Amino acid sequence: MAQEFFGDDDDFESLPDPEVARIVLELDRSITLNRRAAALRYIVQGNPVPLPVKPSRAELLVLTALVQTYGPLLFGDDFAPVRQRLVECGAVILVQQVVLADPALMGAEGSEDGQIAACLLDARPMFETLCRKFPGAFLSDARSLLKRFTTPPAPPLESEDGEHDDG
Repeated sequence: MAQEFFGDDDDFESLPDPEVARIVLELDRSITLNRRAAALRYIVQGNPVPLPVKPSRAELLVLTALVQTYGPLLFGDDFAPVRQRLVECGAVILVQQVVLADPALMGAEGSEDGQIAACLLDARPMFETLCRKFPGAFLSDARSLLKRFTTPPAPPLESEDGEHDDG
């Protein structure tokens, strides 16, 4: 499974596929349990649930990339903020934060996004590969954001007397 998304085994160090599958399933269960608990809190408070309880296919691709990069280390204390971000924001947002992170801010004190991006620096090539192969899943929000910055501003309106009108 992993080879069809990420190329040859030579590109990335990898665990045997059965071990990758086992760890991905373990991560999937952990995320699902935490999201289920969060969803119950949202429901009790009368708020909409922001994320599906079960990770999507795109999220499973990200989990697979993480497992192939870090293996069982993902369950250690160093990766607790990463696991929490997966529960709260989802894997697609996590990928966007890592891929689009400013290298100058990586690991910066007080910047949780920068610290997470620095922690996942080794996974960045795999995340970039996912973004290239599945841009609709991982970059759809980024495209609309970039479009706002790259669209030229509308020309100023002119009044009947030929002068520029401020509105």
